[in-house]
Order: sequence, then C-alpha cells, then structure tokens
Amino acid sequence: MVLISKETRAQGRGSLVMGAALSGIAAAKLLVFLGARVAVSEKKPIEQLEKEKKELDNLGVKIISEAEAEKNLASFSLLVVSPGVPINHPIIATARSLGAEVIGEIELAFRFISCPILAVTGSNGKSTVTDLTGYILKKAGLDCYVGGNIGSPLADLAIEQSQGQAQNIKWAVVEISSFQLETIESFKARGAAFLNLTPDHLDRHATMESYFELKKRIFNLQGPKDLSIINLDDPLLSTISPRGRVFGFSRSKRSDFGAYLEENEIIVVENSKIVARADFKSFSLFGAHNQENVMAAVGLCYAAQIEPQRALDLACDYKSSEHRLSLVGSYGGVDFVDDSKATNVGAVARALESFDRPIILILGGRDKDLDFSYLAPYLKDRVKLIVAMGECREKVKAALESVKPVRLAVDMKQAVSIASQEAKSGEVVLLSPATASFDQFRDYKHRGEVFAREASLFYQGASPQM
Repeated sequence: MVLISKETRAQGRGSLVMGAALSGIAAAKLLVFLGARVAVSEKKPIEQLEKEKKELDNLGVKIISEAEAEKNLASFSLLVVSPGVPINHPIIATARSLGAEVIGEIELAFRFISCPILAVTGSNGKSTVTDLTGYILKKAGLDCYVGGNIGSPLADLAIEQSQGQAQNIKWAVVEISSFQLETIESFKARGAAFLNLTPDHLDRHATMESYFELKKRIFNLQGPKDLSIINLDDPLLSTISPRGRVFGFSRSKRSDFGAYLEENEIIVVENSKIVARADFKSFSLFGAHNQENVMAAVGLCYAAQIEPQRALDLACDYKSSEHRLSLVGSYGGVDFVDDSKATNVGAVARALESFDRPIILILGGRDKDLDFSYLAPYLKDRVKLIVAMGECREKVKAALESVKPVRLAVDMKQAVSIASQEAKSGEVVLLSPATASFDQFRDYKHRGEVFAREASLFYQGASPQM
C-alpha cells in the first residue's frame, strides 16, 4: 500500500500526477485525501487548461508544466501516471532512478478499494461487457460500481470508500486498457476477462507481442480461487495458463467449464454438465460479437456468485450502448448504422460479421499504425463499396482498393453523401472507422453524432423509420 508517511512529508517529498485529464484529477483528489502534497503536470500549455486548473486549485493542487516537473523530480516520492502518458516517457525513467515509485491511477485506487473487483480487457467489446456485467449485477440486487476506462475513474470509488461512504457497493466492475495495465503492480481481480486480441495501439506498443504481454497482466496476481474468463476462439488467448480457474467461452469449441454456442443458442456448462441455456434470438443485442460479449459477462457474473441461468435471463433485455452498431436512421429503405466506437480493424471485422446484406463501409480518420489489409477477408462477401475519409484515407485506399472499390472523402459530410448516393433499399451504410477520431472530431461520440446528423440532412424531408 502507498504510505503517505510522516517521514516522507517531513522530508518534503510529495506526489506527482502526470496528466490532468479525468483519471489524473481523480488520482490527485485521492492523494490529497490521503494527506499527500500533490502537483499535477501537463504537456499542454497551462493557459489551455482553465477548467482543469480551477478544479485543481479548489483542491489546493498546483498544475505545472512537464519541464517544471522534470526540474523538480527529486522532490517527488510517487509518480501516478495517466493512461495517455507512455511508460517510456523520459520523466518516468528519471523518477525511477531517483527512487520514486511509479504507478497508474488504477493501481493507486485499487490499494484503497474495500470491495472485490471484476475486470475486463481486450481489443474490442470491453465497454459492452463491463456495462452488461454491471447491468446484470444491479438487476440481481447487488449494488456495484461500473467504471475504470469508461465513465467514472476507479479513484472516485476509492475516495468514497476511504471516507466511509459507498459501503453498500459489493462489487467493482472495471474496464482496463492496455495503457492502464502498463502501470499495475498489486492489482488483483476476483474475476478477470480477456475478450480478444486484434491489432490496436501499435503506434504505442510497437508489436503485437508486447501488446499481448501487457493485456495478459490482468491475470497477474490471480489465485486458484479466482476466475479467468478467456476467449478460446482466439489462438493467442487460448495459450494463456493463468493461476485462476479458466471459464472459457467460444462460438465454436466446447470446454468442461464455460460457455459455447450451438446453432443460435448460448449454452453454459460446468464439469461438462449443462447448467444454463438461452436462445440468442430472445436478446435485444444482435451480432456474433455480442454473443461472445454475453458469454463473457456470464463468466464474470459467475465470479460474483450469480447463477448462469439467472445471468442469461437478466441479460436478455440489455441494449447496446450508443455508437456501437446503433441504428441512427432508415431512409428510403437504407439503414444508417453508427459504429464509431470501432477504433481498430478487429472491431470493424466483428461489425461486418453482424450483417447479411450489402454494406457501404465508411472507414478512416487518424491512423494508429494499423494494417487495413487485415480487413480484406471480411470485405469480400459483405461490402459493396468503401468510402475512405479523414487523414488516412489514402492509406485505406492503397490497402484495400484491390479488394473492393474505394471512393475518397475529405470529411463526414462528403462521406455520407457518397454513401447515400450509392446505397439502395435493403442495404446498410455503416460507419465503422477502424481509427481514432481526433483528426476532425472531439472524440468517437462526436464523430457518431456528426454521422447521424449528416445522414438526416442528406435525406431532409424524409422521416426516419426507427
């Protein structure tokens, strides 16, 4: 446990939080509550951080530049690194050489959490599985926190519980990214799910091998009484041998303990005996990726002692979140589907598998050093036309024009216009970009909103049929 000791305070050494975004501010709040002297560093010019500065001022925390932080590193015994800060940042190496402990906000918060954790990682589906697991637990009558890489930072729960509040919270369901897994040490989950692995964040992790090794850290400190939920269809994930008991899920393989798909039915087994089953047609979700998401959530709920049949029954009416295969309008028989949250090629592949009719696919944005040719096998039988937009449109065209026709668009307005003119009744216009959104949008939500608005404007005068 981090000890903000009297000796440390007497020596004048404090804590530095690197990054003034949501998780950084939450970490600063927790450290202040623990009695630490705290500073927050930011690479952005401080004059651009008016809102963050005001919030930190109210805590009595000074916001400083990275240059100032580097100059005064000897005065900090603890660095809390925000997910957006790469672990190879020179300040981190220097701080470690000066004897400082370096952790992330998830690790800091975990040390002050008083309830067990259910954790979710993977390239795709993390948010859905995290939210769905929380949904099932709440419907089962268990108060739980849902957050981490989505919604509220885990440090917010740590503050409440350290203050003697939120004692009714029985479980914390936490989404964890590879960036956050870089900086864990003692973090342990009662149930941990590794959903899948497809190319993503290679601009930061460089290789799939290093990306895989980071993701596996979610199982690091689990013991034999903990549950490790693993996608057995993924060839890399199926090689993992965690210390926890493995709940395997698959669309094609059966295991002694886990969940599998038979025709369109989800079946859960324990000691090879069927203990639960549900026809996926009875669920509000659709698509092969969501079959996997439900199976993973059932595994996590099993770790929370929710019977599998009850978990399946409670999951039936769950609806997917916005910007993940969300129908935003139907115009002239053409469905416009917002999958803006698909920010890597694996997510796009899963989206394409969800449709059995012709698709006009809008791809592109800010590149993350991904290989778009990964999508070639998924395009052949499903996609009629690719509309490549944003900063990496030329790269998309170069990678895929030998597989399917590609039209270029500068922005979303032009992309929707091209797609709408080419689409025929019964077809789908799918925004599933495989990229970051920051070339033209605030975030993936903004990108999805602009897509929906441009579709509506193009068909102005037509009433959407939802």
